[in-house]
Amino acid sequence: MRLLPILERFFRDTAALGAGDRVVVAFSGGPDSTALLAGLAELAPRLGAEVVAAHLDHGLDPGSAGRAEAARGIAGRLAVPVVVERRPVAALRRKAESAEAAARRVRYQFLDEVRRGRGTRWVATAHHRDDQAETVVLRLLFGSGLAGLAGIRPVDGAVVRPLLGCGRDELRAALAESGLQPVADPTNDDLAVPRNRVRHRLLPALAMLDSLDSKEAYGDDRLVRQLARLADRARGAGRRLERLLEARFAPEPGASLGRGDLEELPEPLLAWALAALHRRAGAPYPASRAARAELLRQLARGARVGCDCGGGWHWRTSTGPGGEGERVELERVRAAARGFSYTLQVPGEVEVPEISARIRLRQTAVEPWMFRGAAHRAALVLPLQAGGAVTVRNRRPGDRVVPLGAPGSRRLKDLLIDRRMPREERDRLPLLCVDGRIAWVPGVTIDQRFRLSEESAAAVWVAEVVPA
Repeated sequence: MRLLPILERFFRDTAALGAGDRVVVAFSGGPDSTALLAGLAELAPRLGAEVVAAHLDHGLDPGSAGRAEAARGIAGRLAVPVVVERRPVAALRRKAESAEAAARRVRYQFLDEVRRGRGTRWVATAHHRDDQAETVVLRLLFGSGLAGLAGIRPVDGAVVRPLLGCGRDELRAALAESGLQPVADPTNDDLAVPRNRVRHRLLPALAMLDSLDSKEAYGDDRLVRQLARLADRARGAGRRLERLLEARFAPEPGASLGRGDLEELPEPLLAWALAALHRRAGAPYPASRAARAELLRQLARGARVGCDCGGGWHWRTSTGPGGEGERVELERVRAAARGFSYTLQVPGEVEVPEISARIRLRQTAVEPWMFRGAAHRAALVLPLQAGGAVTVRNRRPGDRVVPLGAPGSRRLKDLLIDRRMPREERDRLPLLCVDGRIAWVPGVTIDQRFRLSEESAAAVWVAEVVPA
């Protein structure tokens, strides 16, 4: 298969994949992800690695269930194990969130859950050069800076995109070699979606203008290549900026930068320095332009800094090590959780606004991950029927639990202290309670009385904590 050298080089030089490793393929069943799955299904045995396909039925159109079954069939032809799950994206949309953004968020959440549940190293998506070009155009239209123009990154945490150097036509040719018949997703043709308008209208029009001979406008991918090169150069420039800033700001314990150093930077470099500070602190996103402007205003006043920078993070000034010089620190602000208690009708989910999370409970078949455990989800044997109810609440004085594998009950407070959980986190834990008994303490333990065993029924209850 012509994709094999490309995949082999990527998983050797960019994202190591070797004996005993696993990779999850984000598998829609469409042409691009089918080509990727076929390529990895052939490559993985050579490396001693394993491949798992993951298909999310988003329920956004009447044919989504049929495509899920077709995807299952394609994975079966390739002898690749597949995880298929339905999550109604329309019902999971957040306030003011587009259907496209909701689908992307739910999809990546699902993929990461499969990755963690299966103990896999990477999640591979089939993004290619044409996707990169579309992303760059969208970022230009929305006024992105250098970081935005870097487009889709080949490696982003556990997510890898091994086919960014391939064009759509190359993937179609590889797919034709495989003899597999992909499925078509009609949502990709919906011109109400900005990316689809760029793909079907704007890029062909720009290619027409770019071509000296209009007869070759649609066959020549010169524009796509130019836009992809722009993303590569923006990403390279960003890396050089980061190295320069790292050299200027000597690493210090914690997430802080010298106030004097920050004040000397021009505004564009300040944005990069603060973004690096956010990454060091573990903040998922850099501060907004408005937040940076407020920080600059406070720095210019010469007074102590204390301002919010979004997402529960806060800038403040502090005295540097040894009492010399002020530093600007980034810290996470967590308000103490108020007491909460919610009823969850099963199967279903309930939002817990006090901790910005949702608790979901569904019934499913037994899967291998359930015997290994996971921080934010658990498989439980519960005395429940559809239409029943459980309680989700935070801890109370006198709470007791029988930890998994323990001979008897313990005070929950003592257990959390033994696990060295910070005090502020203890009151934020959403405890799943059935008939007045704690069944699950997320990230800590399952109550022994509700544990899954090899002799358990074919269907069990899966509880999950997901961001709200």
